[in-house]
Amino acid sequence: MAEEISKIANTQTLGAPGFAVHSGYIVSPESNKDMAGTKRYTKFSELLVNCAIVGAGVRYYLNLVSKASWSVKPAMENNRQAQKLADFVKETMDGMETPWTRIVRRAAMYRFYGFSVQEWTAKRRKDGRIGMLDVAVRPQSTIDRWDVDDHGKVRGVYQTSPQTFKEIFLPRGKIIYVVDDSLSDNPEGIGLFRQIYPHAQRLAAYERLEGIGFETDLRGIPIGRAPLAMLQQMVQEGKITEKQMNDWIKALTDFIENHIRAADSGLMLDSLPYRTTDEKGNPSTIPMWDVKVITGEPGSLEEVAASINRVTRQIAILLGVEQLLLGSDSTGSHALSRDKTNAFFLIIDSTLTELAESFGKDYIGALWRLNGLPEELKPKFVPEAIKFKDIEQVTRAIQDLASAGAKLAPEDPAVNEVRDLLGLSHAVVVKEPEEEPDELEGNRNDKPDEATSGRREDVPGGGNK
Repeated sequence: MAEEISKIANTQTLGAPGFAVHSGYIVSPESNKDMAGTKRYTKFSELLVNCAIVGAGVRYYLNLVSKASWSVKPAMENNRQAQKLADFVKETMDGMETPWTRIVRRAAMYRFYGFSVQEWTAKRRKDGRIGMLDVAVRPQSTIDRWDVDDHGKVRGVYQTSPQTFKEIFLPRGKIIYVVDDSLSDNPEGIGLFRQIYPHAQRLAAYERLEGIGFETDLRGIPIGRAPLAMLQQMVQEGKITEKQMNDWIKALTDFIENHIRAADSGLMLDSLPYRTTDEKGNPSTIPMWDVKVITGEPGSLEEVAASINRVTRQIAILLGVEQLLLGSDSTGSHALSRDKTNAFFLIIDSTLTELAESFGKDYIGALWRLNGLPEELKPKFVPEAIKFKDIEQVTRAIQDLASAGAKLAPEDPAVNEVRDLLGLSHAVVVKEPEEEPDELEGNRNDKPDEATSGRREDVPGGGNK
């Protein structure tokens, strides 16, 4: 055994990935038919549009991701050439057809779908270098097949055009590819939508039950009572006309059909009760004319509503946006909201870090290959850290520093940063012009002082001649 191990080169890869690929199609162990193939991405898109908490959470996440500003850090500090190359990358970012924030926002969807693919297109710049014309998204639902080597490394993807239905091969060196491979080494990854989908299905079922229960609940529906048989008999006997009968009951039917509560809602009815048919003709307790609402025992709407709230919270936990629900049930505190928000900001920072690594490899790497630039001078992307900034906490810290003797000068950059947090404009510092020296005073100062010119310390050598 030891001899066999010694014959294996350390640079040789021996293991195999944990997924199978046949003719470019990844074999999935999914038992849910809705999650098989590219059909699941259509289901995910429907989930994003139709489920309120999913739509709100994803938009909240994307708005924070796209808010972060991106800078380019040179490979070497205090190196002029490295700084120029970093500026070159920044120029290509700002000069594309699609704004950089939109490119980042689209790429960040890998966290939900499992992966994201974007294709870059180069262009020739006026200075002779090759820059980037655009970076365009390639939807997950159009990626049918994968070109993967024996060790699971992606060499390219096959896209089916929705317009021509032709298959297009996108080599790995032509795309920006980001994957959530935390739970699987599958090149398609496992995104949050896959984990949210069963909960969203249950939520939709509960909401349908709530709607059916509300529509079939007869409580509160008005009912009217009128002596219709007696009125019909009076019409037959010729005591009243049919028009008179309809006029009598019209006020009652109009009230039942238009029972929306308003300031002028009201109805006056005859209080004459039914009488017995015996010789005494005693009155009963039931009036001939009456309007009431149907009453009944409480249904299961409250239990269904509680189930809806529970599943909604489960989805929010998976998305990391549980803080959006704080206060909806009169529970929660400001400190708890801040803790959950800060935890969500850490998720955003983690996403930005992964995006910076992928963009550095696929975007900056492509620029370096196209222009033949030295590898040791390749810069790095540095996205801004997303975090909550409490203005009161910042100003209180500055006040404590001032009390300790470390006062901020008016031209300190921290002053303008505080102004930015407050939404105030920056202060304009106007320098006072320096006073011109008085000519007479200058001439007088140029003359040697007669009282001291003869002193010994004014003579070189320290003595008198």
